[in-house]
Amino acid sequence: MKQFLRVIPILLIGFNFYAQNKPTTTNCKDKTIERVRKHCVCNDIERYVKENYNVLSISSYAQSGLNRIYMRFNITNEGQISNIQTKGFSPELEKEAFRTLMSFTDILPTTSPPETNIDSEEFYNILIQFEIKNTITNL
Repeated sequence: MKQFLRVIPILLIGFNFYAQNKPTTTNCKDKTIERVRKHCVCNDIERYVKENYNVLSISSYAQSGLNRIYMRFNITNEGQISNIQTKGFSPELEKEAFRTLMSFTDILPTTSPPETNIDSEEFYNILIQFEIKNTITNL
């Protein structure tokens, strides 16, 4: 039983190191479990994008009703957003989503050098939704 108790702290330290060896945001830097940290980072970025997406500037390009823009990207070890892929109803919606995501600057780089020189191939997914209601005017 004593051997089992000695192994547990070593495993917890390993998880803590792994989670801190990934890019994160200032709100998520204290998360020690990798899955929880990734979810927190994704929520921070999604919240920022939804608050800063300029719907008024692209409303003429949007369709009436619910509009969706799907975004997929990864974060380099230096804390830069890269490999952005967007899918939306029109190119203007996608460009605004790209611009908004690139303006997010709250990402912290990895705290220690990665074990390999290859950046993480871990992708993050965000969905932006907004609704355009058309009003009919009688002339």
